[in-house]
Order: sequence, then C-alpha cells, then structure tokens
Amino acid sequence: MSATTENPTETRTEVSVVEKDAPEPPSRRDRVLAWVLPLVALAVLVAGALTWWRATGHDQEMVDEAARRDRVLIVATSHIETLNSLDYRTVDEGLKGWAAVTTGTLHDQLTSVSEEDRKVLAEQEKISTGSVMDAAVTELDDDSATVIAAVEITVRDGSASGEDAEPTVKRNRFAADLVKVGDDWLLESLEQVAVNMS
Repeated sequence: MSATTENPTETRTEVSVVEKDAPEPPSRRDRVLAWVLPLVALAVLVAGALTWWRATGHDQEMVDEAARRDRVLIVATSHIETLNSLDYRTVDEGLKGWAAVTTGTLHDQLTSVSEEDRKVLAEQEKISTGSVMDAAVTELDDDSATVIAAVEITVRDGSASGEDAEPTVKRNRFAADLVKVGDDWLLESLEQVAVNMS
C-alpha cells in the first residue's frame, strides 16, 4: 500500500514540472487577434492618410477657385471702368482701349464706330471717367463669368467755357458678361441694370 501512495505523488510532481517547462499553444482567438489587430491598425492609418489627402486637395481647389474669382473681379473692374471712360481729345485712343477689353458682338460694335460718330464725340468736348465703387462675381466657371458693378461716372466739360463748371456725377449699375479668350478675360456684354427703388 505504501508503494501505491508514493506513485501518485511522483506523478503529480512530474506533471507540474511539465506544465512549467512547456508553453501552451496559442488559442484560435489569439491567432486571429495576432492577424486582425495589425490589419485594423493599417486600415485606420490608410483611412487617415486618405482623409488628409482629400482634405488637402479640397483646400487647394478652394484656394484656386478664390484666386480665379479674384482675378476675374480685378479684370472686370478695370474693363468696366475703361468702357465708361472717354476723353474727347483722344477719341481714337479711347475707342482702341474699348476694343482691347471686349470680344464678340460688343467688340464688333465698338470697332465699327464711324468717322462721323468719332467726330461727334470729339465735338461734344466731354471727359468722362468711370470708377467702379463696388463689384461682385455672381457666376463663374472655367471660361465664362458674370459680374455686377456699381459705377460712378464723372463727366467734365472740357470746353473753354465749361472749365470752371462742376462735373456731373452719375451712378449706374451694370451687369457684365466675360469670357476667357486664351489667357485673357474679355467683356462680351455690358448692360445697364435698372435699380429697384422699392
């Protein structure tokens, strides 16, 4: 009986030694986590990078759009002032200036001013100067734009008898359509807009 009592103790001691020395094989859950966690981390990293890249690209598009809008507004302002300015002493140069900032039908009309009309403009002895007081781009795409502008036009009498006269100041509102011709924005139309006083 004593021999039987000793054997189980020895067996238990051996089992405990085996448990301490041999590592347990990883469970199926541990193996899955070992693969899934790095993949999830990689997916999060890629998603973050894509979000940043898209945000950066979108920001750049907004910057480009704002720069194009500013460019159109500056050019339109200058062109509208040009078409509202004329000095009777330099009618031909003034008409050339008008032609240089226009295109299409408007350009054709301004380049076909007759000699008689040029003579009338010179004989009126008026000096008109247009100044855009406020303007905004209302529509814009890659090759066309619409701008509205409030313009103050000062007309002076250039004749000897009118040199001391007070200038006449008119305020008008215009709608201008521009198109891109090559690298330049040119006026395709310029129309006075009625101001609603109600």
